[in-house]
Amino acid sequence: MRIFLRAFIIENNAYMGEGPEGGYGNSPHMRTVAWSILVMGISLAIVIVLWAWFGWIGPGFSNEVLRQQQHDLRAQYGFEPLPVLDESQAQTPPSLRGK
Repeated sequence: MRIFLRAFIIENNAYMGEGPEGGYGNSPHMRTVAWSILVMGISLAIVIVLWAWFGWIGPGFSNEVLRQQQHDLRAQYGFEPLPVLDESQAQTPPSLRGK
């Protein structure tokens, strides 16, 4: 029984990183975890840099792009420009603006 317990303790100590292998840092599984965390950190940093580079792209940006496209196309094809709408009218569908 004593030999079994001693072998069990030695085996568990080696499994827990306390054996002659040198701890958790040399475990191939922990290296995989470390590489995974490093890749996720770099990916997150890239996303943050791209977001800061492009800036906030929200509904105001999309609304302005749409207005500019309509203005350019109407000028290109010789149509008269549309009247400028205020913010509340721009957010209302055209079919409900007259009601």
